[in-house]
Amino acid sequence: MRKIGTLPSEQQAKLFEDFLLTEQIGANIDASGDEWNIWVLDEDQVEQAKSELAAFEQEPTAAKYQAATRQAEAIRDEKIAQARAAVKRQVKVRETWNQPFTSRCPVTSLLIGVSVVVYIFLEYSDFSIQIRQALGICSFQVSGDMIRYDTRLLDIREGEFWRLITPIFMHFNFMHILFDGFMTYQLGGAIEIKKGSTKLALMVILIAIPSNLAQFYWGGDHFSNGGPGFGGLSGVVYGLFGYMWMKSQYDPQSSFYVPPNMVTILMVFYFLCLSGVFEEFTGKIANMAHTVGLIMGIAIGLGSTWLREAGKSR
Repeated sequence: MRKIGTLPSEQQAKLFEDFLLTEQIGANIDASGDEWNIWVLDEDQVEQAKSELAAFEQEPTAAKYQAATRQAEAIRDEKIAQARAAVKRQVKVRETWNQPFTSRCPVTSLLIGVSVVVYIFLEYSDFSIQIRQALGICSFQVSGDMIRYDTRLLDIREGEFWRLITPIFMHFNFMHILFDGFMTYQLGGAIEIKKGSTKLALMVILIAIPSNLAQFYWGGDHFSNGGPGFGGLSGVVYGLFGYMWMKSQYDPQSSFYVPPNMVTILMVFYFLCLSGVFEEFTGKIANMAHTVGLIMGIAIGLGSTWLREAGKSR
């Protein structure tokens, strides 16, 4: 901050301060005896402010100075409104992180919790068939060792729309639920904390539906237990990863960061799954769900960034 001169009255000093504000020059005034000091906040604007002060002293009653007061009031009102909005958006970090994860990230916790409960019932209860019937993308009939699936998705056509999403809660072995649960905790938790529970829930839906449909129609007929009995959060996981990856690359203001080693690990794992190297240990893998989930996440990340930038340019 530097003093650039003085003016003989408070009225003139305030008028000139208002004018500087309309020129996007930050300034303060204070009294010194019978004069009023003019202080400029930014060193880079000192010379411009001195020039403006010299012009003001020549003709302080000029129309542009009189009009500046109203404009300056509008600018100050807008700054006050922005400050109030920022306070409302402010996250009280200590209070937030003192809360349990389930309170901070209810949607992420629900995804993991429901998946774990469903896995336990699938693995260790007598209700495995009923659960698969209720949560799978389509119903099926069991005849001896044969399983016949409804390949026309008649259940969904008749109103059971939850089947478009609920396959994400079914996991068929311990490594499956462990990987999906851990990655959902990492990625879903980060997104929910920064973007909120509603946005994460909408993102999960936008990723789950096309990835499940893609797996059903184009993933082949050789999934877990035969037929389209696929399941798991991994399609959503790759979608959340794709979203955060694009945000970290093209939207610095999002404050998302995806470490390069995470990108490498997830992409290597993606291609290893495609190669079939894990199928001996895990059974058939829903690679089409991974692929479409990843594409959807990338599209959401790039699309939201583009829309925000387009809105700024208007």
